[in-house]
Amino acid sequence: MARQRRAVLTAAGAAVAAGALLLGALPGQAAPTPTAAAAGPAYIYRVHAPLGKAAQDLLGQGFDVLETRDGQDLFVAGDASVGDRLRRGGFSATVDQVAQAPQWTPPAKRWQANSFGAAELADTYYGGYRTVNAQYAHLDAVAQQYPALATVVDYGDSWRKTQGAGGYDLRAICITKKVSGDCARTPNSAKPRFFVMGQLHAREITTGDVAYRWIDELVTNYGTNTEITSILDTTEIWVVPIANPDGVDIVQQGGNSPVLQRKNAHGSGCSTGYNGVDLNRNTSSGYGTGSSSSPCDETYRGTAANSEAETKALQALWKELYPDRRDGGMSVPAPADTKGIVLSMHSYSNLVLFPWGSTSAQKTGNDASLRGMAKDMAQLAGGWGYGQPGEVLYNAGGSTDDWVYDELGVASFVWEIGNSSGSCGGFLPAFSCQQSTWWPKVKPMLLYSAKKAANPYGGTTPPPPPPGCGKKTNDADVAIPDAGAAVTSSITVSGCAGNAPAGTPVEVHIKHTWRGDVVVDLVAPDGTAYRLKNSSANDSADNVDTTYTVNLSSEAMNGTWNLKVQDVARYDTGNIDSWSLTF
Repeated sequence: MARQRRAVLTAAGAAVAAGALLLGALPGQAAPTPTAAAAGPAYIYRVHAPLGKAAQDLLGQGFDVLETRDGQDLFVAGDASVGDRLRRGGFSATVDQVAQAPQWTPPAKRWQANSFGAAELADTYYGGYRTVNAQYAHLDAVAQQYPALATVVDYGDSWRKTQGAGGYDLRAICITKKVSGDCARTPNSAKPRFFVMGQLHAREITTGDVAYRWIDELVTNYGTNTEITSILDTTEIWVVPIANPDGVDIVQQGGNSPVLQRKNAHGSGCSTGYNGVDLNRNTSSGYGTGSSSSPCDETYRGTAANSEAETKALQALWKELYPDRRDGGMSVPAPADTKGIVLSMHSYSNLVLFPWGSTSAQKTGNDASLRGMAKDMAQLAGGWGYGQPGEVLYNAGGSTDDWVYDELGVASFVWEIGNSSGSCGGFLPAFSCQQSTWWPKVKPMLLYSAKKAANPYGGTTPPPPPPGCGKKTNDADVAIPDAGAAVTSSITVSGCAGNAPAGTPVEVHIKHTWRGDVVVDLVAPDGTAYRLKNSSANDSADNVDTTYTVNLSSEAMNGTWNLKVQDVARYDTGNIDSWSLTF
């Protein structure tokens, strides 16, 4: 799946423009060679690695391969020496981006506080992202304020805490309208369970913020929002906002220049940002595929399958929450009445992924249901891609979603949240992007998934449009003057939160006796014009009856949209019959 990209690793907006140097090669030219490495993975390399052997060889050599693809190319993060390593490994690599290392001051507090209060709730970095302390304080505050809905669970210790070297508890919250037996750590629950996890890869900070907002969305709207009230009356929602707190502690030490730590903290002797084990390559399901045995590589899988404290704790919790409904080979299905969904949120590349990740040559026994749900989720997000990892990125084993389905039969997904370009793209989008862009896209996906937890394998249904949105049409006729000025037809949108989808359908019906005379533009509320159709002297057919797919992700949905049509040649006439926008 081709995806245009230019990764953004430093702060968004003016700070990036001032602090980042973008280097690119012209076609047929070698890219400039970096002369000095900034602290951390400052370079992004474009590497020719088609799906199949080349992609797997790249992962097998332990490079930090980003979860995004552009046609035949993958992208690798690293310091100035990584380009040489790539070329020595036989890969064609050019610099796609290099970011200067800005100065930063670590936050005052580092390790988990003994008690939580207003100070911990306000503890943030990089413009508003919550530290581990703030996330945990939030869990306690929610449970205290909404005791009939929320229960906080300590399900283990991080690696550093097991070593007596600081570290954190591993914490989850269960949210439901509690009756006797709810939120108990037993697989025989009366209610289905929807489990949401953020920041397994520590540097993927969007996912922790989505988890924070999801918790608030549920508890603050119970009793007033009928959809959320129904979900919490019938379903347990489990949220782990930070699955890798030691890693996030390293990230937050960067303050306004977060450290791009991917792994946990179990390791030493590597350069800044490279110690640790990749917790999404550490499980026993497909262990060893698409990962590295070298401790300083970003995809280091650990000394053995399920070796890490964080991995073991999550697996123990999942076994307590879900009965084992699947035994046998990779194609053996879980029973159709299996309940529950487990979601691991990652970033970035706007994808919905599902098992098997270790191989795309093998489908699960529940592939049709998983694929159908993934399609629904992707549509709700505005046109994301979806598929098994090897179908759209590369094969990688040892992931949590593969393990959950493999061991328990529970429907499991990975969401790769985020664009690869722009101020809201990359690992470190501006904090304002969470409210303006990512939360509006992800919220409908979460609501859909929560409702599917009761019967994920029982068939798929078309997802509803986000509240206030849907298809909007103007069917008033507008005459198009022959070889005259442009005319417009308007649609006013209100009640839609956030930006338009990347794949917005624009349905156009124009009656005209020579459609090649007609030029058609969609004009956004801010005045930006998107060309839908050019004129063509050779197109003599009648009428325009077409649905165009337009990337409007940079545009707010609300406002007045105009279809602008102009007849640019003589002798033929027509009119705008109708047109529609679907958000």
